[in-house]
Amino acid sequence: MACLVVGATGFVGGQVARGLRERGISVRALVRGGASHPKSGELREAGVDIVDGDVTRAESLAPACRGIDVVVSTLTSMPTGANDGLRRVDHDGALALIDAAERAGVRKFVYVSYSGNIDQPSPLATAKRDCEERLRASAMQAVILRPSYFAEIWLGPALGFDARSGKARIYGSGDAKVSYISARDVAAFAVAVATHEQAAKTTVLEVGGPDAVSLRQVIATFEQATGREFIVESVPSEALQAQLGATDPLQATFAALTYAYANGDVIDGARETAARYGIELRSVARLASEMARGDSLNA
Repeated sequence: MACLVVGATGFVGGQVARGLRERGISVRALVRGGASHPKSGELREAGVDIVDGDVTRAESLAPACRGIDVVVSTLTSMPTGANDGLRRVDHDGALALIDAAERAGVRKFVYVSYSGNIDQPSPLATAKRDCEERLRASAMQAVILRPSYFAEIWLGPALGFDARSGKARIYGSGDAKVSYISARDVAAFAVAVATHEQAAKTTVLEVGGPDAVSLRQVIATFEQATGREFIVESVPSEALQAQLGATDPLQATFAALTYAYANGDVIDGARETAARYGIELRSVARLASEMARGDSLNA
């Protein structure tokens, strides 16, 4: 079997490429700039074949898809969304990739989307849901992964949760529960479904962490693990709702995601879904313990 990984220079995509190689699978990575990309060396060392290409250049996609059985796309322009990335990359580029894969006779397409519980309109939502619909209509077998909020991002400094400094930001009441999932577990799901025989033409997997917990519970867990009391600031729901009118695509997307985050995202049956694919989910408590030991959540 030959797999093409698109988004392999990102954290999740890189984990997917290496995970597939560990299973002895031939892996090709679509990398903007090819061998000149700063992260291409790491991928080559793992035995990944690098092909120069860019989803915003449709002509580069046909050669990348040629001879490929399975495409795994973790593609996104987030979190920067630079140069109108949500439209050019997440939407138009991802659709161009699906078209190219279908024309090349790819058998299966694994697409990393996001939780079906998040229904707040945004440019990212438009991109993800349009790609899901295009995959359903394609001739390929489609596996759509819909992860909940990534722990490494939403429990990270960029969004006000700085475990090393003992600071946390609460969105809304902080009582809504979220099935935080580790990005490493999302990668494990992508590897598993890429190599697993699916009976259905289209499979949609809502995936989350082993437990749904509130942000206040998360703070208490990290306080216990680190032995320090956190300084907490709050952003009221009214302020989050006021941001929903943003016109900038990236600001509008973050506003929508944050507002939905404050209202919670519980993934039912997360443990059972993970067990079906042989995945041991990382809990928030485990991530807190790793951080307390000085490990990076992204390690």
